[in-house]
Amino acid sequence: MRQPETLEAVQARIRTAWQTRRGCGLFASAAGLRVGRLIALRDAGHGEPAALLRQALEAEAVALAYAPVPRRAGL
Repeated sequence: MRQPETLEAVQARIRTAWQTRRGCGLFASAAGLRVGRLIALRDAGHGEPAALLRQALEAEAVALAYAPVPRRAGL
C-alpha cells in the first residue's frame, strides 16, 4: 500500500535531486526553500493542506524540469 504524500517527503526528494545533480541546483535550492516555507505555513495552521501539497509538488516539478548546468573546472 502506498504511503500518503507529505510535504517533508517532497522536500526530501528535492534535496536528493539537488545532491545527485538530477536537476539544476539553483532551481532545486529555491524549490527546497519554498517547500520549507510551505511546511512552516502548515505548522502555523495557515493554508489548506491539499493546496500546500499541490504547491510543493509543483515546486518539485520545476526543480526537475531544468537540467544542471555543466560544471567548469575552477568554478
